[in-house]
Amino acid sequence: MLLQVVVMSVLLGASSFGAGMLPLSFVFSKNQVDRLAVLGTGLLLGAALGVIIPEGVETIAVAYPNQPFPISQVALSLLVGFTLMLIIEQLVTPNAHAHDASSDLVMRPKNTPALTLEFDADLGDLENSQGSSVLPQSLETGSGRERAFPLTLGLVIHSLADGIALGAATLAKTKPGTANTVSFIVFLALLLHKAPTSLALTTSLIATNLPRPDCKKYLAVFSASTPLSAIASYLLFSLLGDGDGGGLTGVALLLSGGTFLYVATVLQPVSHHSATAADINPLTRVLHITAGIFIPYGLSTFLGHGH
Repeated sequence: MLLQVVVMSVLLGASSFGAGMLPLSFVFSKNQVDRLAVLGTGLLLGAALGVIIPEGVETIAVAYPNQPFPISQVALSLLVGFTLMLIIEQLVTPNAHAHDASSDLVMRPKNTPALTLEFDADLGDLENSQGSSVLPQSLETGSGRERAFPLTLGLVIHSLADGIALGAATLAKTKPGTANTVSFIVFLALLLHKAPTSLALTTSLIATNLPRPDCKKYLAVFSASTPLSAIASYLLFSLLGDGDGGGLTGVALLLSGGTFLYVATVLQPVSHHSATAADINPLTRVLHITAGIFIPYGLSTFLGHGH
């Protein structure tokens, strides 16, 4: 089990860092990144509603076989997970999200020419492009590090919560000799969720005029946060949950489900009014979200529940 969570954590961190490095070398259309982000939103919803929460409910039910089903414990765990992300996003790291910062590059007053930011543009080109900047005025002022630190900190804290989800999912009960389907699905959801987030983070760091070596350092910190949190969470839950019959694991899964729901419905809203949806056809957006929602359930059904 420990080897499994370590391998998944390493793969997740490496893929996150690799995706974040791409804007420093290649050109991506905003539409392509938005489509991936929308699919990732659907995967988070599908993983939460179709896999993590049902698994958490079942784990708690198995932990208390001869007692009335603890409905209040299930409800409280979900509410605490959702509220925890609300507190982090609103109070701990306000205005420090890559999605918000990157949206500044595409939101503009009516009848104003569109601002463009080439993902493979050299930082020197961005600062001295024929004497006229391609960056919004709000991103030209202030120190790059002063803007980059809170931006990265906000995403790192969110990533720590993602790691808890992966660590808890790895502890889900399975039959001897069967694969842990829950952890695989959570890993897949996080993998596709973090790719556009890493792209947005690097693009936003570039926009703050942060030197390229520093961009890589901030990206590395962000990429390492979820793997370290996943391993630490697994070890902690393993240590504390040995004697509770799986009750703590069930609570951890439900807490994770609550955080996933917050990220998918608030930070990356499914509503067509969100900035991410601006350049995506409504039908295309619905199809991507729907596919993402049902992929975790389909994988869970196809691979077997593991119980």
